[in-house]
Parts: sequence; structure tokens; C-alpha cells
Amino acid sequence: MKKILLTILLTVVLCSAWYLSASAEDSQGKKLYNGWCAQCHGYDGDAKSYTDKFSVPKPRDFTMGTYKFRSTPSGDPPTDADITKIVRNGNPGTSMPPWTRFTDDEVKAIVAHVKTFAPDIFKDAGKPITIGTPPKASAALIAKGKELFNKAKCVECHGKAGRGNGEKGWQENFKNDWGDPITPANYTHPWELRNGSTVEDIYRTISVGLGGTPMTSYMDSLKDEDRWALAVFIKSLQEQRKLGVAIKIKKTVAIPAKVDDPAWDSVEYMDLPMGGQLMFEPRDFTPLITNVRVRGLYSDKEFAIMVEWSDKKPNNGADGKPADTVWIQFPQKVTEEAEKPYFFMGDKKHPVYLWNWKASDAGKVTEQLAKGYDNVADLPKQDVTVIAGYNDGLYRVVYKRALKTGTKDDFEVLPGKFVPFSIVAFDGQNGESGIKGAVSSWYYLMLEPATPLRVYVFPPLVALCVFVGGLSLSRSLRSKK
Repeated sequence: MKKILLTILLTVVLCSAWYLSASAEDSQGKKLYNGWCAQCHGYDGDAKSYTDKFSVPKPRDFTMGTYKFRSTPSGDPPTDADITKIVRNGNPGTSMPPWTRFTDDEVKAIVAHVKTFAPDIFKDAGKPITIGTPPKASAALIAKGKELFNKAKCVECHGKAGRGNGEKGWQENFKNDWGDPITPANYTHPWELRNGSTVEDIYRTISVGLGGTPMTSYMDSLKDEDRWALAVFIKSLQEQRKLGVAIKIKKTVAIPAKVDDPAWDSVEYMDLPMGGQLMFEPRDFTPLITNVRVRGLYSDKEFAIMVEWSDKKPNNGADGKPADTVWIQFPQKVTEEAEKPYFFMGDKKHPVYLWNWKASDAGKVTEQLAKGYDNVADLPKQDVTVIAGYNDGLYRVVYKRALKTGTKDDFEVLPGKFVPFSIVAFDGQNGESGIKGAVSSWYYLMLEPATPLRVYVFPPLVALCVFVGGLSLSRSLRSKK
């Protein structure tokens, strides 16, 4: 009898310990979730929160148990490791940051609490797919992947060049499971691929799809080797992002006359991260232009700056929406200290020049002087010319101006001198116009000074003198023997 009582007592103690431990974990997970996650995902996990009107994409609704980024087959729940990865790494290009502040135990508790919002989905654990060793990239494999990219109709959403500008992406019914409009991924921007940008990551995405979106699983419709070929091709579309604070503009004999001239592709470039204009009404919390690329060339008489960016649907204003627009800003006065005005349209004491291009008048640029966002005037003299083009989801706008215009108040761009500049871009499809758009901070450009002739002549001349001197010394020594 005593043994039975002891057994019952031990069982009660163990069960109580387990219950208290589980409750403590649940309590910790709920506390952490409510303190750090509920502001976006809602206290009930339904994404009804303070940020749902300002976030693109909107925060995840956990009550459906649908997760875009996972390693499990379509229809299966994500693994704990999948959810942990999202918590730890965040989602680039969204309002979901990487949560590095939490300990491993805290993340485990948060994951456990998140799963309670859809208990039926997580009754059975998900099993990740097997990802083998990727094949070595080759021209033949890339060509095969390109063929599959068209055959599998990837091009209908992602466009020929993979910039997310396919026609399907702009249809009325192109939405996620929550009824929100979404846009296809831009494969040329690997830093924005939220499910990873390696060949293995792309293969996994192709295989299992992205839950809750039109991106379906190709596990059954494409053979394993075809999915690898497709992943290798998509990987080949990726461009390198080059960040910095200043860009050198090299000298050339003649500036290319067309935006698609292959000569531009060999010119050094710099990428500018873009953010929404949040200082003045109307503010832009959800800009679609997230990166602008800048490069330039100059000759004896003029200099040119190319601005390029991805745009999934161009607008020239004919459809009733605002025309796509881009500005370059320069300080009116470039000081020796390279002092920069207020980064958005300057102020009364520190005005900025605007070179304003609109897709509604693609062959023209308007020069303006801004003394604040509400004080902008066209200049009487227009010295800047422009050539522009749009192809396969990419805008290219080239501004050209003489090095010296003869206008008294024009700022000078001289070789070896750092000139501050910034970019403001507007996506008409996203309703951006006026001052509602994407802005960059201040950067610098510099016309790289031409190499003086003495750099080429002096070293060989010195070498020749050393050679002649050495030869003379050698002959003199021989004559004395």
C-alpha cells in the first residue's frame, strides 16, 4: 500500500513540475510576444494592430497557420526551426526586424506561443524536404533554366528579366490569402529575397512554394533536376549591390548617346538605399522604390549622371495615376567643406537645385530651385538635357549638363571636387507624387581628375636614366681593369 501511495505521490509531483514548467514557458512566451510582437501581429495573433495600415506587406496573421517561409512541403506546417529562423533573421524589406535581443530559450518560448494561435495546424509536426548538393552552374544549365522559366510560366509574374514586372502581377486578383494585393519578387535584388538568395534557398522556394501567395509549389510539376536548373538560372539574374558614400565619375572621349548603350554597363556604379519621405505631410510609409543606382561619365565639355531603378509597372500619367518621377538634388552652393543643406529640398538659407524628370514628358528635364518643400520655383534658364528609357522593368534616366554653363548662380562640377547629391524617386503606380515618395540621404560624386601626362612619361624616363647611368658605370669599371 505504501508503495502505491509513493508511486501516486511521485506521479503527482512529476506532473505538477511538468505543468508548472510548461505554464512558465507559455507565460514567458506570451509576455514576450505581447511586449514585442503584438504591436504588429495583434494580441490575438490576427494581425489586427496599430501597423496594419502602414506596413507593406502587412504583418502575418498567425490564426490561419499559413507561413510563407518554411522548409516543409506545401500544406504542411512549418517546423520550429523555420519560425525560429524568421524571428532571428527578420524579413528584409519589411517592418519585421531581426530579433537578436532574445536568448535561445526566449525565442523558443515565443515560437511555442505563436503556435497556440493555430493549434489544429500544429497537431502534427512538419518535416522539411531534403535538399541535396546543388549542381555546378554552367552556360548549358543556365540556358535550360531559362527555357524552364518560360515553360513553367514564371515569366508571367516575374517578367523576362526577373524584375517582378510580369503582367499577372498587376491583375486585380493578384492577391494573397488575406485579400491584400502583393507584387512578385524582383530576382535581380538578392538582398530583398526574404526566403534567401542562395541556389539552395531558391530551390527550396521553388519546391515548396510560398504559403498564402500565388507562388505555388513545383514539387510535383517539375523534376528535381529541372528545379535545380531553374534555381541556377534565377541565381544568374542577381546583381551585386554596391554601397558607399561617394562615387567617382571617370573621363571619356564621348558620352554614350543612348541609355541602352553597352558602354554604360561597364561604368562603375553605386547603389543608394531609399526610404519613405516621413518628414512632411503627405508622408510615404510604403515606398516601392527601395534602391536607386547611380553612375556617370564626363568629357572635356560636359558630364552625365545616369539614375536607374526597378519599376514593376511604368506610369506616364495617361491612366489617371501620377507619372513616374525622379529628381537629383544638389546644393546651390558647393563649399570647400562640402556643406550639405537639409536633405529634403533644402531650406531658405541653404537652397538646392532640382533636376526634375517626369515620365509624362520623357524628353525633358525641369531645373528648379527649392528653398524648402513648400517653396519651389522653375529656373528661367534650363541647361540640363535628358535621355530616358524603360525596358523589362528597369528605368534609366541620363541627365547631361555642360561643365560650365556661364550662368552666374550655377554650381560648378570640377574634376577632383566632391559634390553632394541626393535622389528623390516617385512610383506613380503606388500613388506617389508631389512630396510623397522615396528619398535617399546625401552622397558625393567626384569627377576623377585626368591622369597628367607626366605620370606616363616620368617613370619611363627615370627608368631610362637609371639604365643609361648603370650602363655607363659598368663600362667605366671595365675600362679600369
